[in-house]
Amino acid sequence: MVALRPLKPMTKSKIAFLSISVAMLLLLLGGAVFGQSSQKNNVYRPLSIFAEVFDLVRSNYVEPVQSDQLLEGAFTGVTDAVDEFSYYVPPTQMAAYRNFSEGDDNGIGLIVTKRFGYAFVMSTIPGSPAAKAGIERGDFIEKVDGQPTQKMAIWQVRSALDATKPLRLQILRGGQTKRDEFTLQRAQFHPLALTQQQLGGIAYIKIPYFEKGISLQLRSALDAIRKNGTHKLIIDVRNNAGGDVDEAIASADELLSSGLITSLEGRKVNARKWQADRATAFDGDVEVLTDASTASGGEIFAAAIKGNGRGKTVGVTTYGKAIVQQFIPLTSGGGVFMTIGHFTTPELKAIKDGGVKPDVTVDLTSQALRDPHEKSTEPREDLILEKALSLFGENASLASQLKKAA
Repeated sequence: MVALRPLKPMTKSKIAFLSISVAMLLLLLGGAVFGQSSQKNNVYRPLSIFAEVFDLVRSNYVEPVQSDQLLEGAFTGVTDAVDEFSYYVPPTQMAAYRNFSEGDDNGIGLIVTKRFGYAFVMSTIPGSPAAKAGIERGDFIEKVDGQPTQKMAIWQVRSALDATKPLRLQILRGGQTKRDEFTLQRAQFHPLALTQQQLGGIAYIKIPYFEKGISLQLRSALDAIRKNGTHKLIIDVRNNAGGDVDEAIASADELLSSGLITSLEGRKVNARKWQADRATAFDGDVEVLTDASTASGGEIFAAAIKGNGRGKTVGVTTYGKAIVQQFIPLTSGGGVFMTIGHFTTPELKAIKDGGVKPDVTVDLTSQALRDPHEKSTEPREDLILEKALSLFGENASLASQLKKAA
């Protein structure tokens, strides 16, 4: 968002117009500088156009505009255009940014990004205060302690959520006009262990988060399933959007005896490939459940099973956030938190480019809009698990056993 200092207050629409206009100019500039053509005239022409338009805005716009603030808005527009996970930090905000620690978890269990200008819930970590309160993937956080998230950079939203005092959140969810109010208190809910249950003739394992040591837990569970004589397995990585990527890779290796698990690519990272290199404790049939809140390590795990033909993925396309990021300081005193690498599927496709598409897609349209009279904590029919059970020839009604156990 561009901040201006006019002779009289500027409207939000005017500020937005300036931000978008200058950001688009810089994107055109970036395309010329880093695009296909190397001819000098194709580089200097957009530079001269940008300088000309920028000067016109400064000298002819209806109200005075500060150059540095306009440029800060443009730089933010450039990082926003690259991907929703990269961001620019102006020099004026670096003192506050130094006290912020980028990470998956904030103590209340919300993994967030920004969409349409507002904080957007990618996932709620199982067992967290946010999950227990009924906040869901797809919810928009309009305000944190009365402060509109529309006016906050994503790192400022995450910093605000990482608080020791109780937080008041105003949430807007699909199909509703009424805002829901939540008050959440930071709590200790880690480590999160995987859970295991028998659904008829099928073993079911839920991996909620790739904690340190989760791959060893999976190995132990797989060994027990094999000894029990069960040959059908469902592994659920829905809502798994964080944790240790190495644990996700090691967990996939527990089910693979050969093949590429994933690779890391990027112009500024050391390229690397992970090959499956151990005998699996379970050689039966496998299905992996995914949804739109499956991200990062959860996506790497699902892609490895699918790409190596080890099992089917069932559900919804994953989020598309298997990336590596780094903060890069600028000479101006500010900096850019930027995506510098991405993980791939076994077919060497970047996971961030569209996520992991399931082998069997489950239509969740009927659940897209929540009835305003329905309590947010009421469990819904688990259509994805029901589909997975039916693919294995089991009665879909067994899915209700998990609701009772939850």
